[in-house]
Amino acid sequence: IFLQENPVSFDEVLPRLEGLASTGYDRRIFIRADESADYGVVMRVMARINAAGYRNIGLVTDPLPQP
Repeated sequence: IFLQENPVSFDEVLPRLEGLASTGYDRRIFIRADESADYGVVMRVMARINAAGYRNIGLVTDPLPQP
């Protein structure tokens, strides 16, 4: 798990996020995962962020290559 470009443990996600999102819970949180990421881990991170009160969560994807 990375927050911005810094590795963090699962337990560090919320405290570090709260330090970055000082403008409140309305700030948009983007989650990006590549195809090798475990779906369950991504969902656990999203659930933890949502449970902390952040409601504006988005998933970032890379565009598919053009044939």
